[in-house]
Amino acid sequence: MKGIEYLEAPAVEYTSITEARAASELHLPGFRLLASDEFPDDRVKWGCEYDTWSINPMVYCSFLLRRFVYRGGLILKRELRAPNEVFSLLPSQLGIDDANGGIGAVVNASGYGFGTDPNMFITRGQTCLVANECKATVTRQNADGSWTFCVPRGFEGGTVIGGTKEVDDWSTEPSVEVRERLLGSFRGTYPAILGDSGKYSVLCDIVGRRPTRKGGPRIEGEIVQGGGFIMHAYGLGGRGFELSWGVGEEVVKGINVHLKG
Repeated sequence: MKGIEYLEAPAVEYTSITEARAASELHLPGFRLLASDEFPDDRVKWGCEYDTWSINPMVYCSFLLRRFVYRGGLILKRELRAPNEVFSLLPSQLGIDDANGGIGAVVNASGYGFGTDPNMFITRGQTCLVANECKATVTRQNADGSWTFCVPRGFEGGTVIGGTKEVDDWSTEPSVEVRERLLGSFRGTYPAILGDSGKYSVLCDIVGRRPTRKGGPRIEGEIVQGGGFIMHAYGLGGRGFELSWGVGEEVVKGINVHLKG
């Protein structure tokens, strides 16, 4: 589907992009700079569209789990206080054959890093799921640093309207006032979301705790006491799905380098 971006205070990294550069250097298929008469209002100073993907997380995660199992993966549930505890488990406890030589590596994709990383913090995010269908992902970066966006879920999964970023806020209770502000902001940015009915069909509020990390995600390998190898891959904040394939490639690369070394 199309991705649409609107910026109220664009940095030079955006304003320097040309359609030719987007195609040749940035490899952005379908990239087009928007004319000012295509902006939702005069506060927007820069805009573009491009070809992108959007996923329904429930459908997508079920697909990935099936793919893992069909290719020989084994699913086990264990309670751990630290990733290096895995190395103390016997092969029989993990459902693997002793002949395989035990555990070669552990991937720490715990999100929050098991609570031992001082650079980790929680960012609360509130969004709203509506039944209205949208044919594009739309993101608006406001001049005050806030965001207005939608993520279509596909397969008649509705559309997520967002959103907030509230540092160190652990509250799980949604705010009706925040919901109305989010829906109103997106209505002004992309009125086509309302369709023929001219109104939203609200399904539910969503509140999430995003595991955010100062300095960015931790994607690196570590040899722990006893010689076990842990590949860390956590701290992606609210961009877990967005970055997952790139992170996955780095994880595989790091493990292969360790095993071959």
